[in-house]
Formats: sequence, structure tokens, C-alpha cells
Amino acid sequence: MSFPSSREPREMSAIAAHNSLRDYAAREWPRLNHKGRLAKLCRALPWTDRRVRAVYNAEQGVSLRADEQEAVQRLTSTEEANRNDFADLQARIARLEAALLAQDPEFHSVQVAALREAADDGRGNHVAGQTRPAD
Repeated sequence: MSFPSSREPREMSAIAAHNSLRDYAAREWPRLNHKGRLAKLCRALPWTDRRVRAVYNAEQGVSLRADEQEAVQRLTSTEEANRNDFADLQARIARLEAALLAQDPEFHSVQVAALREAADDGRGNHVAGQTRPAD
């Protein structure tokens, strides 16, 4: 008869943290290799470099303390919250543009075009995932 180890839940959380850190680093710094991503994570997390490397590489016997688990969740959830906020902002801008153009398309077209140009900042002719016709 075998008894479940008391370390199993902590080891499972370390594996989840490993996956979260790897996914986060790959999304945040896609052009870096693992060594570069580790260096960035070492600056982002309040742990020693060795501890970050052990969790990132899912080394055998690594288990997380509660504060470390919270740090990983805070780091990975911040990025998700920022993406959600940006998507909400894009939708709000689109609704405001539609409301302005519905009131008086001729009058507000100049203002909307100026706002799009300012928001676009010269990166191409699209804002909020929509393309606009070339002038």
C-alpha cells in the first residue's frame, strides 16, 4: 500500500509554474532563445537567478512556496489583463468612431481620420484591426 506524497501538490504547482513561465516568456520575448528569456525572467521575478532557472527548467525536486506561486501568477496574469484592457479599448474606440460618424459623417470624418492617424503613429493604415482606405 502506497501513501500519497505530501510533496505531490507542491511539485504539481512547480510544473504548472514551469509551464506558465515558459509560455509567458515565449509570448513576451519570442525572438530570444531560452538563455535570453531566463535573463529577462530573472529581472522580472524577485528570486535568485538559480531559483528562476530551476523553476523554468522544471528541475527534479523543485517545489514552490506560496509566495513564489503568487509571484508567477501575478507576472503571468498582468500580461493577460493588459491584453484584455487593450481589446476593450479598441472596441470602445470603434464604438465612439461609429457614433461620431452616425451623427454627421461629413463633419466628423476629418476628426476621425486625424484620431486614427495619431493612434496609428505611422505604422501602416490600420487601427484596432480594421483597415482604412488609402487616400
